Amino acid sequence: MKFITFFTSFLLLSQNAFANLSIAEFEEKNKSQSTDTYILGFASGLSAANNALIQNKTPPLFCLPPFLKLTLVDYKEIIALGIKDIPATRLNRDAMDIDGIMLKKLTQLYPCGYN
Repeated sequence: MKFITFFTSFLLLSQNAFANLSIAEFEEKNKSQSTDTYILGFASGLSAANNALIQNKTPPLFCLPPFLKLTLVDYKEIIALGIKDIPATRLNRDAMDIDGIMLKKLTQLYPCGYN
């Protein structure tokens, strides 16, 4: 329970510290340290949430193959692939947050039940 409280606090603090990272900001500031920190922090949070779900014997959000360690470059590519899935004609596309895009693409690329 302490872990979930810590995780929730971390997410709230990170939301305040970096706000949300939109598609436009991701594409504009792709090589900045703050973008890298945001992506790695969000990925770490997703991993922690996944591990908490597994420990509670509930289905995880996504399932990475054994021994696969995703890097910052991998996460950026996953986000870029997710952005490509969104039609360019979608209203307010550039204002969308990358958080949901990254999670959706991770669940598509690494569904549970195959390993």
